[in-house]
Amino acid sequence: MRLLLVEDDADVAETLVLYLEKQGYVVDLAPYLATARSALDGGGFDLVLLDRGLPDGDGVSLIAYAAQRNRPQRFIVLTARASIDQRVEGLESGAEDYIAKPFEPRELLARIRSALRRTVDARRESRRFGPLLHDLESGVFFIDEQPLTLRRTEALVLEALMARPGAVVQRETLESRVYGYDKMVNANSLESQISRLRTNLARRSDRIRIQAVRGLGYCLGLED
Repeated sequence: MRLLLVEDDADVAETLVLYLEKQGYVVDLAPYLATARSALDGGGFDLVLLDRGLPDGDGVSLIAYAAQRNRPQRFIVLTARASIDQRVEGLESGAEDYIAKPFEPRELLARIRSALRRTVDARRESRRFGPLLHDLESGVFFIDEQPLTLRRTEALVLEALMARPGAVVQRETLESRVYGYDKMVNANSLESQISRLRTNLARRSDRIRIQAVRGLGYCLGLED
C-alpha cells in the first residue's frame, strides 16, 4: 500500500514516515500543497494523510483539487486545527477521517486500516462555475479550491443558482428550495439569505455575482 503524507513539519514527517514504513507501507512525503498536487496528478496512492496548515495553503483544498480532476482518493486529515467547526468542515469536504494532533500512532494505524477497507468512488460529481466548485457528493462549495463555509440556507440558495448558472431562477423556486413548498415565507427572508450569501462570496472572490432580475428572481453571473 502506498501513502502520500502531506506534512511540512520535518520532525513530525520523519517520525510518521519511519513508523508507517515499519508497518509495511510505502510513504511519499510532500511538504507543500503544490508538491502534493503534482504527486496526486501522478496517481498511484491508496490514501493521503493530510495536514491543514501548510506553507502555501490549507491542505483541505487538496480534496477539492482531486474532485475537480476526477481522481478518486481517500483522505485522512491530521492537524492541530481541532475545533468542532474545523472538524466538521474537514469531514464535509470529503475526508474519510479527521484526527487532531497530537495523536497516538497506533490509533492512526487503525484509522488508516479502516479507511483502506472502504471503496473509493470511481468519480466524484461536481459542478464548476468560474472559481466556484460544488462537490455534489458532500454538498461542500469551494472557491479557488478553498472550502467556503455557508449556513445551510445560504448553501441551498447557491446550489439552486449553480444548477443553472447564467439563467434566471425564479424567486418562488428559491423560496421553495430553502423553506419548503408548504411554508409561509416572510417577504424579506429570501433577500436576507441572498445578502449574506453575496457577502460571503465577495470576501473570497470579486468575480462571482448574484444578480437580481426585477419581478422574476436571481441569476448567478461572472465578472471578467
